[in-house]
Amino acid sequence: MGGKDGSPPTIDKVFFETHKSNGEIKEPAAKERHAGLVETCEANPELEPIELVEEYYGEQRHGHIIGFGGGLRPKYLKGSDALSRAELASKLRESNGEKADMATVIAEQAKVISEMRDMMERMNQRSAGPATTQNG
Repeated sequence: MGGKDGSPPTIDKVFFETHKSNGEIKEPAAKERHAGLVETCEANPELEPIELVEEYYGEQRHGHIIGFGGGLRPKYLKGSDALSRAELASKLRESNGEKADMATVIAEQAKVISEMRDMMERMNQRSAGPATTQNG
């Protein structure tokens, strides 16, 4: 993956390494961008590198990844089996709908069970009623 410990470098380190000259970034605009990236990385450590870039620079253009050059495509970072945000949102809505449907079914079943208990209680009260004897 890269790095000495086997984990990929952070996006701010990639930016620094690709923009440094004699161990430092000389261009003022690049210094500002690097400072912004560092701030974004520190504020959102849980985000993946591509998400950090999108957080700082905005949505990616088709076929171009900021900080990685023109040869790397977004699909290479996200993986072939990764779902888009729209697909994930759709699945979440579907799941929430199923959850609501199940809650309705459970509530209906609880009502039926309650009615059955009441009916059984009434039947037990009738059968245990006062015993009548016939005088003959």
